[in-house]
Amino acid sequence: MTSERKRKNTSTRRAMLANEIAQAIRLRAFRPGEWLRQIDLEERFEATRFDVRSALDELAVRKTIEHVPNRGYRVAEVDLKTYEEILATRIILERATAEGVMARIDDAAIARLDALAAQFSAAVTTGSRTEQSEINRAFHQFMYSFCGNAVLEEMIWGLRDRGRGSQITVWSSHELLQKSDREHYEMMAALKARDAGALAALIATHIIKGAPVGPAPIEPG
Repeated sequence: MTSERKRKNTSTRRAMLANEIAQAIRLRAFRPGEWLRQIDLEERFEATRFDVRSALDELAVRKTIEHVPNRGYRVAEVDLKTYEEILATRIILERATAEGVMARIDDAAIARLDALAAQFSAAVTTGSRTEQSEINRAFHQFMYSFCGNAVLEEMIWGLRDRGRGSQITVWSSHELLQKSDREHYEMMAALKARDAGALAALIATHIIKGAPVGPAPIEPG
């Protein structure tokens, strides 16, 4: 194996492990402010100490976690002001995907999104919060994969994961969960109508959901 291939494999392992740890944080397996013990992560993810440390360094760069010198790593805590700024930035970035998505998505992909929307509807009724969160993420991840800009996608998902460091409750009411469900179908209608402007507007609404000023819980899209 060449040294270049070894570096590539190491980078791939680190990215995959970083994504697995980020997913655990997103699903609240680790709470905002919680310290991450490397030995626990090695056991939980069946990874080497080197890979865990590399993944933690990657997540610290993404600001999903923070490194405290001489203490270790802990899940980042996001205050309300920062959280609101994250939402505002997400609106800019996620709206920017609309034109690219509309230009590249085909009928087969729209059918796949329809299926994901239906899965989310079923999860709203009978699924767990973990299932709802993962299907919701899959819906948006698949849609944004057609934007044609990998860096933009990376920035979007980095911000989404960073927002999980907030204490704000995700889907604080069943009404907000149902609203997310309806908005998925509204996005599908915009895609089928090939209306990029409507899609961009719906994405913004889906993210902010009329967020109140102050610490009241809101649901990020």
